Amino acid sequence: MKNILALVLITASLSTFAQSESFLTLKEKFGDSRNVTSISVGGFILRTALLISGEDHYRDEFGDVSNVRLINIPIEELDKRNLKISGFKKVLRNDNFEEVVSASEDGEHVTIYMQERKRNKNLYFLLIEGEDQILAIEIKGYLDPKKLLETNSKDRLTSL
Repeated sequence: MKNILALVLITASLSTFAQSESFLTLKEKFGDSRNVTSISVGGFILRTALLISGEDHYRDEFGDVSNVRLINIPIEELDKRNLKISGFKKVLRNDNFEEVVSASEDGEHVTIYMQERKRNKNLYFLLIEGEDQILAIEIKGYLDPKKLLETNSKDRLTSL
């Protein structure tokens, strides 16, 4: 019985370390709000869904994703707590996330951050700022930048 309890405690503590401090901060601040949506999907479920949908070539084209978490926060929830997204961007920097790319289009601002980790289990953090909501997506795994650029180029050529 002690071994089972120890295994459960170790597993629970490891799953906590799998998330970035930045994502945990958002969950702690907004997780109890009725208007906030939070989802976590493990690698097995992701691979199964891609296999069923016929998109199982994803790993070959992009890399290996082991977990995806997202939280959708209405701007009104930030306003209720007198918080600004600029403050959260400081949390990301303090959590060793580096800004990789930033772009704006049609009233949305998208910023991609990366936190390098060992054994190709990096954390990627996508922050999508819309007019009425913030979407934060954390991806754990390895995304091959060369493959992403190749796929993006192919998509652009196909759409011409």
